[in-house]
Amino acid sequence: MELQQIREIDIKKALEIYNSNAHFLKNHLGNSMVTEEFLRKELKEMTEHGFTSNFVMLDEEPVAIIDYMQRKDGYVYLSMLMLEASKQSSGLGRRIYSFFENLVAKAGGKTIRIDVVDDYEGNVLPFWEKMGFVKIRHDRLTWGEKESGVCVMEKGV
Repeated sequence: MELQQIREIDIKKALEIYNSNAHFLKNHLGNSMVTEEFLRKELKEMTEHGFTSNFVMLDEEPVAIIDYMQRKDGYVYLSMLMLEASKQSSGLGRRIYSFFENLVAKAGGKTIRIDVVDDYEGNVLPFWEKMGFVKIRHDRLTWGEKESGVCVMEKGV
């Protein structure tokens, strides 16, 4: 398993992974699909804010997207971990997160933060609790045109 930064030529594969997650997109953005234009803008904005957007590669195949920022003080903000829909519920999400946690720990990471949209049924809050994250507070987050309730969670590495 390895991370590979998403480049302009990879946009179509990134779009496939995003759009395979219609339920996620509907509950986070208010739309069940995104366009290339939206994704290009999203990747540009993430870079401008200091995040890196990566494919998670398994056997040279992109199976997930992970966006994160790691500060010099060891604070890591995991903005998104999105598996291709056909790969979900297979244990791969746990494997990818463990790989990511080890990667950031080796790079000096001390604390990982995530914001989990929790205002819809079937959210992934239980997954993150199983990964050892604890609730810090509840907040509001806007992505695209949609505002959602989020559970801010952290975990020491």
